Amino acid sequence: MTPEALLAQQNTLLQQLIDLLQQKQPLGFSEPPYPRYIYCNRSNHCLWYWLNEGREVVPIPHTALTCLVEKLEFKQVERRGKDTWKIHLHVRADRRYILEAGYDSNFSKSLLSVLSVLTPQQLQHPLTLEVQAADADEVLFCRVYVNGELIFAPWDDHTSWKVVAKRAITNVEAAVVGRTQSELKQAAGLTETLN
Repeated sequence: MTPEALLAQQNTLLQQLIDLLQQKQPLGFSEPPYPRYIYCNRSNHCLWYWLNEGREVVPIPHTALTCLVEKLEFKQVERRGKDTWKIHLHVRADRRYILEAGYDSNFSKSLLSVLSVLTPQQLQHPLTLEVQAADADEVLFCRVYVNGELIFAPWDDHTSWKVVAKRAITNVEAAVVGRTQSELKQAAGLTETLN
């Protein structure tokens, strides 16, 4: 191999390493590293929103979020002075977000049904989550796209949500393990090549 070819290969590998490192916390001014909660409901005259430091509603004008899924969990939280169960979907996009919705809402049911049918391999790659308003007031659905393709996962009144939720959580956990192993192998390969 010529010195120019070796230098070009080394530059390519260094750029890959730089790209991998930049996926972590960037240098300079940025948002705080803690996740931003995104509330997925129509209670504030929008489809989804976050709360600023003054606890004021900040509507999100976009109807879709492309992200990597990192964790799915059910949490008991206090809202409006009452304890209630919520679904929390932890995702990574331009920053970390936690999407929150009522555990038995149409948004959660449509999201859970799709996450339960996707394979861990599909979940290792970015998904696009779209909020979609229903005709009825305050009803919100979640549409999920993989590689631009809408994933259908029908559900009805007879769906066993405990089974669906367990399968969805298992799929997400397996995807995160697979993605982490893949990233570690990629980083190890770059390190070996540089040595």
